[in-house]
Amino acid sequence: METAQTAIDRPAATDLGRVARCWRYPVKSLQGLEVGAIDVTATGVAGDRTHGLIGAGDGHLLSAKRTSALLDASATDQAITLADGTVIALDDPDADERLTAWLGRPVHLARSEGTDPVSYEMTFDPPDDGAEYYEIPAAPGSFLDLAAVHLVTTATLDGLAAARPDLDWDVRRFRPNLLLDVDGPTFVEQGWIGRHVRVGTAVLSIDTPTVRCAMPLRAQPGGIERQPEIFRALNELNTVAPNHLGAYCSVVTPGAVRPGDPVELLDA
Repeated sequence: METAQTAIDRPAATDLGRVARCWRYPVKSLQGLEVGAIDVTATGVAGDRTHGLIGAGDGHLLSAKRTSALLDASATDQAITLADGTVIALDDPDADERLTAWLGRPVHLARSEGTDPVSYEMTFDPPDDGAEYYEIPAAPGSFLDLAAVHLVTTATLDGLAAARPDLDWDVRRFRPNLLLDVDGPTFVEQGWIGRHVRVGTAVLSIDTPTVRCAMPLRAQPGGIERQPEIFRALNELNTVAPNHLGAYCSVVTPGAVRPGDPVELLDA
């Protein structure tokens, strides 16, 4: 029960909406899990990107930004399931050999915890797989891209669907941890940059818009078709931050988040 004192201690807030859906991705760039709750720790979502595939030759962290086949497989906390139904336990002593055979290149299945700093490859011309790729450091001590938590809003997806109904704006393309059901203009989350948002019992700092790579353009299981036109649409429609959708967040206060939880913009 909230006391008068705790009510005073909590910063004033503006109601934004509710948490709609939550995800985490146990193995980087593989299909993840839609879950009924997530535990937001100081460094990100517990159980998110705990594993990844490291190229045995170059030491790069493999990502579907370049290796699109990764999106065809899915992962739980215990195992990887390939598109043909093959199941490979994360603790299988032959996992490296089996995953190497699947991808046709030597790879090592690694845990993010305790792994030396790694980098992944990304192009800034995502419709063109032949474009130049750049080496981007992963977040220290993790297999995350650039931030602890990634969110997308229904306001933005609905606005984009209205502006470009010929394109498929399925939220799963964009692989967020959180989909927030909020009203407002398209790219409403860009107006929160530099502010704090309470989701469930966690408080997030909204740090930067999310730059979009090649992954949302690629085909994925579940009826998501390849759509390179999304890159051009985001460049044309987002005049403030072209080719950005969603927001990257750091964690101010760890906590639990589940669908239906309130979302509040905290007063500065």
